[in-house]
Amino acid sequence: MNETETLKILIPLDGSPIGDSILTALLPLIRARKVETTLLQVAGSPAAAEEAKAFLELRKKSLEAQKLTARVQVVMGKPAEEILRQAQGSKFDLIAMGTHGHMGLQRVLLGSVSEEVVRSSSVPVLLCRANSRIGNWERIVVALDGTPGSEEILDDVVKLARGLPATVHLLRVGLSLLTSDGYRGLGYQYPTTDTMPYLNQVAARLISQGVSAIPETREGMPGVEIGLLAQELDAGLICMTTEGRPERVPGLDRSVAAEVIQRAPCPVYVRPMASHVTDARTRKPANTK
Repeated sequence: MNETETLKILIPLDGSPIGDSILTALLPLIRARKVETTLLQVAGSPAAAEEAKAFLELRKKSLEAQKLTARVQVVMGKPAEEILRQAQGSKFDLIAMGTHGHMGLQRVLLGSVSEEVVRSSSVPVLLCRANSRIGNWERIVVALDGTPGSEEILDDVVKLARGLPATVHLLRVGLSLLTSDGYRGLGYQYPTTDTMPYLNQVAARLISQGVSAIPETREGMPGVEIGLLAQELDAGLICMTTEGRPERVPGLDRSVAAEVIQRAPCPVYVRPMASHVTDARTRKPANTK
């Protein structure tokens, strides 16, 4: 995500108020960057496609009134598959979409398009959960776990923070009995080192790049504590990486990123780790011969 180049954003909409909320959530980024948007809707039938086009044209006019470049695209198929297909090939720098944030049995039964997109995307995804706070991004919570993979979010954070500008809160969550394993889940390990020296080093790196950075430590479950800190700070954005690990048991054994997305009080910016991007580029989307 280059600070001076035009940011190309794919915005999937489903016609619901929750889907539309992403347009408002994007305003801080739109004000800080030159942006081109593509409004996408996945239709299940030709009749639905006509309705979708009319719906998107109205949203396009609204964006153009804000002097944004916008285009409309309607495709047929399954939502998650088509969103991922459209985002392939480096055509977009970011996918931005709303999420219903289903939890527990409801999510198991209904599934989650947004979660599948986050798990399989090769580009960053910005998600806005139903009922989450939408405001400025003056305070950004950045989740780190001490691994190089989690630090891959920092380049994006620096560019975001300098453009806004914003204060970055670097958070590492420690567990009294368990430690997080690279955001892949929980590992039965005991913490052996103080996290503050690590966070201070990362903060110093960001400060040297012109970003205000504050180290934060918490004890507990990362998927819970990341959102709690964002709520306490009245933060406008949470940033983190994900390895895109699928669930071994539906609804259980979930990644920290998935937990954060479902609980977040504000939009969440998720970047796939480099190893996941390499993986995703070697996979063909469904229904491709």
